[in-house]
Amino acid sequence: MGRKRCWFPLAALGFAQLVMVAAELVPAGAEAGGPQGYQLSQSLYGLGTGGVGGTTGAEQVSVTAVAVDVAPSPTLGWLTGLVCVVLAVAGWYWLDLRRAGTPPPTGRFVLGTLGALAAVPLLDLVGALQFRLDGDQRGPLLATLGLLLLAGYERSRLVLVVAGVFALVATVFLPPMAGALAAAGVLFTAAFAVLLRPRPDGPDTA
Repeated sequence: MGRKRCWFPLAALGFAQLVMVAAELVPAGAEAGGPQGYQLSQSLYGLGTGGVGGTTGAEQVSVTAVAVDVAPSPTLGWLTGLVCVVLAVAGWYWLDLRRAGTPPPTGRFVLGTLGALAAVPLLDLVGALQFRLDGDQRGPLLATLGLLLLAGYERSRLVLVVAGVFALVATVFLPPMAGALAAAGVLFTAAFAVLLRPRPDGPDTA
């Protein structure tokens, strides 16, 4: 395509990751909760019958319900970050297409945006229930899927390569924050490469 629009989704995803890391580093007092799974314990005392039929003392009935997450929750707020990126990218393409004089049909564009927003939590749920993926693996994989769709839409070999490097960096680094920072660096580098690359007279293949 003649217009190098793919820099914005790359930069938006990188910026979202920086915000997620910053939100995790800021002490918000949110650690008052328990672990990633949750436990509900309820003990009932004094249900025994005393002095009748030779039964003495109190019987203890303990009812414990334990619910453990199918897969651990993500350290970073991937779902919120990805939803914000989808909204930002949709708005960006809408404005850019309008400036180019080729605005998409409003109804179709809105339905497509809503479908993308609904797909984020649904795919995350499938990754947790069906594939038992860790929360900090599901987020980068969903972002990688989005980058692959972007590469196909923009016909960009660069974005395709970035998607592969992003998935590798974001999932290989064991600390989720370190992986997110490294992946954000990859995205910002690619965004600047798209912006600074001289535009040929023909279609842009970046």
